[in-house]
Amino acid sequence: MGTEPKRILVIQTAFLGDVVLTTPLLQSLRNRFPKSHIAVLVIPGTAEILIGHPGLDEVLVFDKKKKDRGMSGLFRTARGLSEGRYDLCLLPHRSFRSALLAYLAGISERIGFAQAPGFFLYTRRVRRDSSRHEVRRNLQLLEPIGSGNGSTKTPDFEKLWVSTEPADMEWANHRLKEVGVEENDSPIAIAPGSVWATKRWLPEKFAEVIDHLIGRMNKKVILLGSRADAPIADQIRAHCREKPIDLTGQTTLRQMAAVLSRSAVLITNDNGAMHVGVAQGIPIVAVFGSTTLSLGYGPFSPKASVVERPLDCRPCGKHGYAECPLGHFNCMKQVMSEEVVAAAEKWLGTP
Repeated sequence: MGTEPKRILVIQTAFLGDVVLTTPLLQSLRNRFPKSHIAVLVIPGTAEILIGHPGLDEVLVFDKKKKDRGMSGLFRTARGLSEGRYDLCLLPHRSFRSALLAYLAGISERIGFAQAPGFFLYTRRVRRDSSRHEVRRNLQLLEPIGSGNGSTKTPDFEKLWVSTEPADMEWANHRLKEVGVEENDSPIAIAPGSVWATKRWLPEKFAEVIDHLIGRMNKKVILLGSRADAPIADQIRAHCREKPIDLTGQTTLRQMAAVLSRSAVLITNDNGAMHVGVAQGIPIVAVFGSTTLSLGYGPFSPKASVVERPLDCRPCGKHGYAECPLGHFNCMKQVMSEEVVAAAEKWLGTP
């Protein structure tokens, strides 16, 4: 672009993890265009984690599954965006609906990936490098717009970010104390949920890890997740001899992030909580089943261990399935609790 854009919109209406992985792009935009007004459009469930992001002036919400669903909601949202008079839109989410939204909003410069379904609605297209991590693939969208500020060496920002307000930390400290975690304690967090069943490690295996951490290592263990994850947490607790602290469904996303910031390590599936944990700077132990690191969505951190079983059928999809397509689910059944415990002990400094 020849001139610095006055108003920039980023459309990322995918899942929690995708939004967290977009935060380096937002900061890079701010680094390159410090005087521009920068807004992001997300779904209701992820908006709170971006409040206060230093790269943003505005967080907009597109309720695509409820209030704004269907073509009427799309046109209504597009009219609202057109009033924002954005002159540049970046689209990391490879969604036809997102591309159509930017087009209908009349944003003059629309940059997205050449492999996206709505590529023909973009004014500039970037070939998405499948060999890179998603963070760096998102940063590829900056390539057509130069460095900004007259600088030719503006560094890309590669740290994940999630909002935690003082009130969230106060809530976490108070709630943890209520359940027996003192101020100097660093509990172990476990996030066993996922939208996709084939990305969930077995409840009985999580229970074995919890029994070891509590019974043999005298650690405090906290289960975290959304209300939708409550049945999974119940299954895990039913298999446990040692009972963990269960905060599943009891936190907002920002409160969960605050609890994670107090944790010594996060043991998790390949899910949004994994990326929130990375943003909080804590070590990650992630169990991968139907997905693999080759897809580019692994923990973006040097303080991470991925426990997985190499199989010819992996990955069986970008996200996962309601059940194993081959019926055996060996990608998760063959991951042993001893492996996960050993990975956690590495980060806890336990021999």
